[in-house]
Parts: sequence; structure tokens; C-alpha cells
Amino acid sequence: MKRTRPLWVSIVFVAVLVLGSLAGIFTKWLQPTLGLDLEGGLSVILQAPAGTPHDVVERALENIRNRVDAFGVGEPLIFLSGTNIEVQLPGLAQGTIGARSKSQYCLETGDGTSYGCSDQQSIAEKAKGDVTVTPQPKTVCVVNGDGVPLDQKNLCFPTQTQASSALQSITPQPKASPTPSASPSPSPSPSHGSAGPARSTPYCLTSSATQATYGCFKPQAQATTAQKALTTKVTQNTYCLTAPPTEASASPSPTPSPSRKKSPTPSQSSSPSPSPQPSGFSQLSSVDHPAQLPCGADAFGTKQQAQAALAGLTVVHETQHFCVTGSGGTNLGCYLSRDEASARQKETGQQHLLQVIGETARLEERQVQQILQPGSSDYASVPLTCATAADQQTPACSFDALRTKNVVYPGQAPSGTDPPKYELGPVIISGSNIKKATAVFQTASQTSLQQGWAVNFQLDGDGSKAFAKATTEAFARYSANPNDPTAQIAIAVDRKIISSPVVQGAITGGNGVISGSFTEQRAKDLATQLNAGALPVELTRQSVQTVSPTLGKESLRQGIVAGIAGLIALFVYLLFYYRLLGVVAWFGMSIWAILAIALVSLAGKEFGYSLTLAGVAGLVISLGVTADSYIVFFERLKDEVRNGKTPRSAVAPAFTRAFRTIRAADAVTGIAAAVLYVTAVSSVKGFALTLGVATALDLFVVYFFKRPTVFLIARNDRLVNLHGFGLTSGVAAEPVPVAGGSE
Repeated sequence: MKRTRPLWVSIVFVAVLVLGSLAGIFTKWLQPTLGLDLEGGLSVILQAPAGTPHDVVERALENIRNRVDAFGVGEPLIFLSGTNIEVQLPGLAQGTIGARSKSQYCLETGDGTSYGCSDQQSIAEKAKGDVTVTPQPKTVCVVNGDGVPLDQKNLCFPTQTQASSALQSITPQPKASPTPSASPSPSPSPSHGSAGPARSTPYCLTSSATQATYGCFKPQAQATTAQKALTTKVTQNTYCLTAPPTEASASPSPTPSPSRKKSPTPSQSSSPSPSPQPSGFSQLSSVDHPAQLPCGADAFGTKQQAQAALAGLTVVHETQHFCVTGSGGTNLGCYLSRDEASARQKETGQQHLLQVIGETARLEERQVQQILQPGSSDYASVPLTCATAADQQTPACSFDALRTKNVVYPGQAPSGTDPPKYELGPVIISGSNIKKATAVFQTASQTSLQQGWAVNFQLDGDGSKAFAKATTEAFARYSANPNDPTAQIAIAVDRKIISSPVVQGAITGGNGVISGSFTEQRAKDLATQLNAGALPVELTRQSVQTVSPTLGKESLRQGIVAGIAGLIALFVYLLFYYRLLGVVAWFGMSIWAILAIALVSLAGKEFGYSLTLAGVAGLVISLGVTADSYIVFFERLKDEVRNGKTPRSAVAPAFTRAFRTIRAADAVTGIAAAVLYVTAVSSVKGFALTLGVATALDLFVVYFFKRPTVFLIARNDRLVNLHGFGLTSGVAAEPVPVAGGSE
């Protein structure tokens, strides 16, 4: 018994591995990750400009991989071919939605809108008591010194940034003709309406964007005084359900000039979390996400509507939520309603992913030098920097080439109108200086009238120093002249201005906020791109192909049917030719197949390996190699028995000699697979990988299962001499002629 114990231990060890693998396969914890040809999906080729260094293209590939991973896409295949980057997204980049049980207490209004959930009812009840109705600005107008809007139609805007831009475009200009004002609006300041000497040239407050005038004065000094009295003012509000912040805002609070009642303009805030959090809401979440009281599309038009919603706010015990799972098994978030989960699922769709992975997303922050409005004398003569796609592909338009130079980028403008042009100084900070970016919902505060989605960011050491210096200098210019355009720091993404806030305080903490009338999805996409890193080179989309899984699945089905038919035929042949040893071979190959599937599944789960048709071919060929290993051993055993040895004495030397042959054959196959893996590309690598791993698995099964099993059979006289089916029948030994005897 002691001599056979190691043999039994080996068999039990293999049995435990097989049972564990079967448990993982049947519970779907172990499942092969299918490649593009079997699962279907999306294939896109992005091309870098000719002559781009290889290391630059590799950095672009890595950043694209990080972006794709952030969306939970199942095992993407991303590789280089010269200056081309090919991205293959199996599974059509689609997630699934599943209902899960979870007990939680949520603040909800009568229409089902959720304002956050908590595992504890007491926390939700406390948060409910902290919620109040607060106004949020909806319309911001340019007003005169008495607070009267200059022009309700043309000088009232939905955002503070647009109103500030319009304010800066209004300057005193000599009256070109005695024709009436282009806009019959009230005089900005009645106290300055007295006429000067008749021979003096009138000066009118003129918008360089629209060429409209808003009052004329004599002499010029009165026009200048009236222009300085202009400011912006919130003239219409919406109403939201919010709560007092848990701590005071860290944003600088500028002191208004005593001569002007200027409303605060958007500033770059150093507060890492601009959304006010209710007392108790620090532990209250919108299911799996940080708590945010909605105030955008969910804002109420009147105070009465908001108060009615507040009165209907109740704590509801929810027992399930809907979770979105990416095609790679990544949890993409859980939501109270299936509609919200469906919206999240669509975020990982094909077109959305194409947009995210293909954008360069190069962020730059530069000091504003001047703003040229459409219609101004210099507007047409100042060209935009690298405005065409052809220019953007040249080395002169690369980020490194433009980093230390002045540039001209377009700003934002309503559809159908020309955008303002911003002349900007050298780069202060770029996306590479951002350590972490987070999309947040920003509500209005005393230091910022803007509300909506924004991106919080944290800077590294170098970025913090450069940002602190730049904002300190900009704040000094703002203090001297609030209308000085150089008091603004513009934020540009891919050479387009998304925001140009006035710096109303030095920001030295290394944190900031990027705002720019973002939608929720755009803010989240920008945060994802900043976290993954901007692409170091402009990429051009060469082709996009949707790969149907029909052909691959049909080929896989046919391959499985053919494989099963082949295995049955092989089993019948081995059973007829080797009898009991044929059963051993059949069990051995079944064990090999189960462990091979488990290894392929683990490789997909841990290392991102995707099984393709080429990989299936590698497994099939390896199965043939495994069958050969059994035949080599059994034939060697027959030779030993023919030479006069008993099966018990023949099995050890037969295995020793056969295993040398098996090792040599598997080594040759393994070397061929390794060479093929190193030199091949794309799916051929999958063929080489499965061939090499499965060949190594053959050695494992032969040594730890076939060897001890045949050794134990050879020690059992009943199994050796079983009539017609035993080991002796299997080796089918022919009598060896004796010298001098008869035939």
C-alpha cells in the first residue's frame, strides 16, 4: 500500500483539479472569453501621421486601452501595425442589465425621482429634513448702473460665461453717422445723458459682436464712465431641492469694487466638491454613486412647484435595483429604475465608444491675451491656429511645437453664428499635469453663478506650482481692471475653447474645476479621457467595421460537432485496439479537455485572452498531440510485453522510454508555438498560444494521470487478466518464438 500511495495521491490531485474546473464551468465563473470572430463586435483602424515615432504611437495605444477599459468593454484586442492602431471590441461593446435584491431607503418624490439612498433608514430620514428649496440662475443679462437690462432680446443669456463675453464686447466707439441707435434701449446711466459741446464727436456703447449701440454720450469720458457701470445680473431663476453644505466652501470670495455692484462671474474654484452635500448625505448615495441632488433638467420652473416636490419627498424602502454589467463582466453601476440602467448601458454603445477612443482630448489651459468678436476690425485678419485637418497632421501643429507659442482658438457660439476668436499665451498646464479628474454636478454658489455638470481635477506638483503662479497674476490683473481679458484663463480641449473663466482669486491648492455647459455624458467622457491621458498624436479614423458573429458561431458549432464526432470515433478505435487502456486514454483526453477549457477561461479572466477560431484550431491540434502521447506509451508497453515481460514488470520501463519520446515531441511542438507567437500578429498569436499551453498540459496529464493509472492497473491481477478486456488483451502480445521449438 505504501508503494502505491504516491500513485493514488497523484490521481486524487488531478481529480480535485477536474472537479474544481467543472464547478467553475457549470456555475459560469469559468467561461472562455470569445474573440471578435466568435462573439461579433466592432473593429476600427486609427492612423497616426506618417513619420510618427514608434514610442509616440505606443503611448497613444496605451491611452486608448485605458479609455476602453474604463467603459467595461470585454477584453478588447488593441495592437499596432506600423503607424496604425487597430481596436477590436468583442461583444459589440454592449453591457447587460440585471435585477438584484438590495434593501435600502431612498428619498423619492411623487413622480419617482430619487434623491439618493442609504442602507440605514435613520440617515435617509435626517437627510430628508435638511433638504430645502433654493433658487438657481436661469437667465443672466447685461445691465446698466441702475440694474436695468440693456436689451432683453440680445443681451440676456442662459449662462454667466455668455453674458460676461457679451459685456466685454461692449466698448465706447465714435459714432459713425447721425443715424439713430441700432437698438432702442434705455440709456445705461441717465445721470450721464447731458449733451456736451455741439462740435464734440458722440461716443456710443457699441457691441463688436453685433454692431448694435446702447446709448451715445458727449464727451468720451461720459461714455467710458457708462461702460464701466455695466455689469451682469441674474434676472430669472429656476428652483431646485438642495441642502446646506457640510462644510464651508474653500473657494475665494472676491470683494466687489465699491463703485460697482458687479455680480460674481464664473471663477476657477479650488473647492474639490462644488455640489453642496446635505447633512447626512455624506452616507447617502444615488445607489452606487456619490449623492448629487439633481438640479439641471430636473429643476423646477417656479418656487411653488419646487415646494410641492419638497412636500412630496418621502423615504421609500426599496428592495431591488438594476445593475449594468459590461461585456467583460465589469460592474458599470446600479440604478433604481430600469430606464436609468438602460441609459447607462447605451453609454457603452459602439458610436459612443468610437467617439471617446478616437478623440485626442488634449487639454490646455492658457492665459487669454485678447478676445476678437465677430464683426470687429481684426476678426477676419487673424487666422485660427491649425484650423484644418491637414494642418493638424503636420509637425508644426503638434502639442510640443505649440506649447510655448501664442495661439488663436475658437470659442463657443450659438449654432449658425461665427465663434469669437481667443488669442492665447503659452500653455500653463496641460492634461498631463492632471492626476485625477471626476465628473460632478455643480450648483450655483456665492462665488459662481454657473450650475450644471463640471469636471473636478487634481494637479501634480509641477502643475500646482504653474497654476498657482498663473492664477495669482491673473487675479492681480482682475483687481486692477475686472474687464481686462488677461484676467481670464481659457480652458481648451482639442484646440477649442470650452470655458474662459475670470480668475477672482489665486488657486494654490492644486485643485480646480473645468466648466463649460457640459451635459452629464460629456463631463463623464472628458473625465475618463483626462484620467486615461490625452493622445500624444492626432489620429485619423481609417475604417470602421461591424463584425457579425453569425459566421464565427456557425463555424464554432460545426467545429464542435466535428470534434465530438472525431472523439467518438477515436474512442471506439482505442477501445477496440487497446481495450481497457482505451478507456484510460478516453478519460485522460477528457481530463485534458476540461483543464484546457479552464485554463483558457482563466487566461481570459486574468490576462485578457480572447478565444478566436484560430485558438480553437490550436486546441484541436493539441488534442491530436495528446492522443499520440497515449499511443506512444501503449505501443511501447506492447513491445516490452512481447519481449517476455509481464505487464507489471513492463509498465515502468515502457513509461520511462515512452515519456522521453513524448517530451521530445512536445518540446518540438512547444518551440514551434513559441516562435510562431513571437513572430506572428493578431489571431495567429491566439493559435500559437493555445497550441503551446495545451501541449504543456499534455505533459501534465500524461505524468500525473496516465502514468499512475496504468501503473495501478498493472498491479491488479484481475484487471490485467480480465477476459477480452484486460491489460493483457489490450497490449495483444504475440508469443515470442523459443529457440529449437516448433512454430
